[in-house]
Amino acid sequence: MKKAVVLILSLVLVSSMFSVEVIRFISSDDFAQFRKEAIVEFEKMYPDIKVEMTTVGYNQLYQKEITSLIADPAAFDVIDVDCIWVPEYVALNLLEPIDDKLTQEMKEGIIPSAMRIMQYDGKTFGLPMFDDVLFFYYNKKMLEECGISNPPKTWDEFIEVSQLLQKEGIVKYGSIFGLAQAEGLICYYTMMLGTFGGEFFDEQGYPIFNQGGGLKALEWMVDAIYEHKILDPASITSDDRNVIHSLANGDVAFIFDWSFAWSIFNDPEQSTQVGNIGAALVPSGSEEIVSCTSSGSMGLGISRGSKHKEASWRFIEFLASKEMQKQQAIKYGAMPIWIELYSDPEVLEEHPEFEEMCKQFDYVMDRPSLVPYNEFSRILQVYIQNALVRKLTPQEALNIAAKETEKMLKEYQLIK
Repeated sequence: MKKAVVLILSLVLVSSMFSVEVIRFISSDDFAQFRKEAIVEFEKMYPDIKVEMTTVGYNQLYQKEITSLIADPAAFDVIDVDCIWVPEYVALNLLEPIDDKLTQEMKEGIIPSAMRIMQYDGKTFGLPMFDDVLFFYYNKKMLEECGISNPPKTWDEFIEVSQLLQKEGIVKYGSIFGLAQAEGLICYYTMMLGTFGGEFFDEQGYPIFNQGGGLKALEWMVDAIYEHKILDPASITSDDRNVIHSLANGDVAFIFDWSFAWSIFNDPEQSTQVGNIGAALVPSGSEEIVSCTSSGSMGLGISRGSKHKEASWRFIEFLASKEMQKQQAIKYGAMPIWIELYSDPEVLEEHPEFEEMCKQFDYVMDRPSLVPYNEFSRILQVYIQNALVRKLTPQEALNIAAKETEKMLKEYQLIK
């Protein structure tokens, strides 16, 4: 009997020594293949931790996370978070603050605009996994055919060059935007608003996007379609994914899109313009503004209800490390979060375009940091669309959107 007890205790002790901690990770399908590969490396480094990854499309990610975590706070340990969701997730108590885990190297070495996406109300709730903004892409060969050596630096030049390209029969339209009624529309509007020196809200939190730069931005977008006729009317029903192919196929000379577009432009199976595409700073609409664009990065946070927070942090820290960010950049073209990687010879050998593209990170505007962001976005999407299809003038559309936004903010007691 004593021998049996000793044997059982020994087995329990051995089992505990080799027990594996399982963390559950939900990810969008962006860079999912790289993350699968990274998990293999992580589990070799930490044999006592196993990662179970669930992937869903970006458009399903928000709903999947919200419903799962509200029903069961421990449903996932590590969650993929878009920059616009952070305030709401914090308000719902879904994210664990990680300020005490940040190293000095992280605070000083990660690009500020990237780190900012995971911060809210003075606290940090995760680490960015790549740095992404709307970039300005242009067809170098088309410009050369018109005797133009540099891409436009202002919106006036953008109109002038587009009309010249159209007059010469090189393209039917200078550009196409992704202005379908979806979140991408707000990214384009944020970019335009920023280039005209606009703001969404005043210091007291009241909406002011219906005046100044906010109004000029929407007026420019509408005029580009109907007056100047340089923006393909299909912009109104296009999203930020499918406009990529217009530049890749040589149908337009300019687009504004995310970093992953670059790999498509230079893939012979997806592009007829391999080697012809360049990147430059987004044009300015004001003499006081050098450039501006909209951020669109995502990060990983730890679920507040996780029972494996330390293991989860190890995993997030691993994916955000310089080595893994370098691998992700070289293999999959994701723009890394570390400043020093933009001068890394191996990264630049594989992606020389990064040297020019990273300049845009100095000129970035975030979409508003609001707990009811999704409601705000839906309001703005509807009325911007009304202006784009000319049901309302830009001034009428933004006035109504501002009024409805103000009402919503008062209901949430965010303003008086």
